[in-house]
Amino acid sequence: MSEHTVKRTGRTRWFISSLLSSMIILNYFDRVAVSVAAPAIQDAFHLTGTELGIVFSIYTYSYTIMQIPAGSLLDRFGVAWVTRVGMVIWSLLTMSMAFLQGKLLLYIVRFLIGIMSASAFPAASKATSLWFPPNERSLPNSLFDSAAKFSNVLGAPLVAFLITKFDWRTAFLSIGMINVLFTLLFWFYYEKPEKHRRISDDELKYIQENNLNANDEQTSKFLHTLKVLFTNRKVWGLMIGFTGYGYTFNLLLTWLPTFLKEKYGMDIMSSGLLTAVPWLIATFAGILVGGWLVDYLIKKGYNSQKVYRTIIVVGLCLGFVFLGSIFTNSVVVAMICISIGLAGISATAPIGWSISAEIAPAGSISLLSSIVNLANNLFGGIIATALTGYLLDKTGSFNLSFIVAGIVLLLGLIFYIYVLGDIKQIKIPKKQSTK
Repeated sequence: MSEHTVKRTGRTRWFISSLLSSMIILNYFDRVAVSVAAPAIQDAFHLTGTELGIVFSIYTYSYTIMQIPAGSLLDRFGVAWVTRVGMVIWSLLTMSMAFLQGKLLLYIVRFLIGIMSASAFPAASKATSLWFPPNERSLPNSLFDSAAKFSNVLGAPLVAFLITKFDWRTAFLSIGMINVLFTLLFWFYYEKPEKHRRISDDELKYIQENNLNANDEQTSKFLHTLKVLFTNRKVWGLMIGFTGYGYTFNLLLTWLPTFLKEKYGMDIMSSGLLTAVPWLIATFAGILVGGWLVDYLIKKGYNSQKVYRTIIVVGLCLGFVFLGSIFTNSVVVAMICISIGLAGISATAPIGWSISAEIAPAGSISLLSSIVNLANNLFGGIIATALTGYLLDKTGSFNLSFIVAGIVLLLGLIFYIYVLGDIKQIKIPKKQSTK
């Protein structure tokens, strides 16, 4: 059977892609809920702006700390079991948010949820690299990456409705119950290609013959691999480059509803609905540009490195447009600026995951993806969210916080262009390999 026919008839890998995207949506529902419910949570627990920043960032502390351990566990035990266990516990913790009393318990539960959800993005990245050959990997990468944006489109109005109709505790209880139902679906459907019950022989053959990552067994010791990665120029170029996107992304993910409330006096329902607009645009930008267009151009014969670099440069440059939102008193103009900026940076994110899979040493895709995500969440999650709360308390506006995000965006662009270098697999010295 020809490759073309197998591509047309083999659909299991696309069901897997949909499953991974759904997992990311639900993983982000929790963060969206905290963002939209922030004013209500702030009132319920009598939090200052700095303390609200801690609620946002403490999740990211544990999430970030767990990135390398999660990546190691995924490379060692596989996506299926690590993700199943993580989803069961994070679903129960999300439901427990509905019953919390006191700041300390709020901080503790947010910290634990971060630990248990840390494997989601590295798992999606690894699973995609196992199920898809490089020439069609950008689209599924864009689907799970854009799912993080689309979670705002679905989650922000849903949480806003639940809070307005009931209260913020009901919103978390509902999301936790949805997570439990999805966990059951993932538990029974996900496996890697050679173990999957529903994959056809032709599709499995196509994946194995065209995918260098089909064999995901570790070939070197963990600590030595970690040392090689952290001393490699390409890894640092990708880490800081991806952070240029991640800082602005995380700032808007956590603070956009509060920004609309503080600057334009919007209520929770209005800010929740309006927040969905730029995230919907960003979702389409990630899928159509960072996903479909990249795969289309590569299949047409264009050099993949030139395609990656062109979209990264154009996308990150468009990202600066979001700064226009702090120089206008029109909410319409502000949302247009934020939508353009968020769409630009979102188009670059799937490429970051594709590059990670292409340069990762054999058997270390999850580990490298986790390192990239660690940097992204260290600067984008922890620093962006906490620093924004601090600067809001000190200055009374979001202006300085947005300017800082613009500086980080410029730094990411510089690292992508001048530090990353050629996109080719990093090799581990054979003398350090395990027998």
